Amino acid sequence: MHKFKYAVSLRFFSKSADLAEVCSQLKLSPKWLNKIGEPRMSPKGTPLGGVYDCSYCSVIFKPHAEEELHETLERVVADLMRHKDIINAVRRDDGRAEFFIGWYSAGNTGDTFDSELLKKLGELEIDLAFDVYGEDVG
Repeated sequence: MHKFKYAVSLRFFSKSADLAEVCSQLKLSPKWLNKIGEPRMSPKGTPLGGVYDCSYCSVIFKPHAEEELHETLERVVADLMRHKDIINAVRRDDGRAEFFIGWYSAGNTGDTFDSELLKKLGELEIDLAFDVYGEDVG
C-alpha cells in the first residue's frame, strides 16, 4: 500500500452554543470561528454577502512525526475524553461536532480505526467526515 498525507481538524456547528467559549473550555485555539448572525467573510476578510446561519469553528490538529492517521485520532481523542461533558453539551443543544479529515493519496491507501477508537468517538458524539483527494482514475 502507498503512503498518504492527511489533515485533521475538529469542527463544531451550532445555532445556540457560544463556540468561542467551548474552545476556551477545551483549551483549543480555532483557526476559524464564525458566529451566527455575523456578516459572512472570506478567509482574507472580503465580505461575501449575507450572514452566517449557524456558528462554526475549526481547530487543526497537526500529526506528530511519522504518526499515522489512526494514531493522531487516538491521541487527540484521549485528550478530549476528559472534556466529554462539554462536547456532548454542544450536541444536546442541537449542534454537532466532527473530525474533518482531508485524505491525500496518489494510489491505493488505507487505515484502520479500531473498535476502541470508534467507541470513544461515539461516547464523545463526534462524527467523522472525510474528503478524499486522489488521482483521477477515470
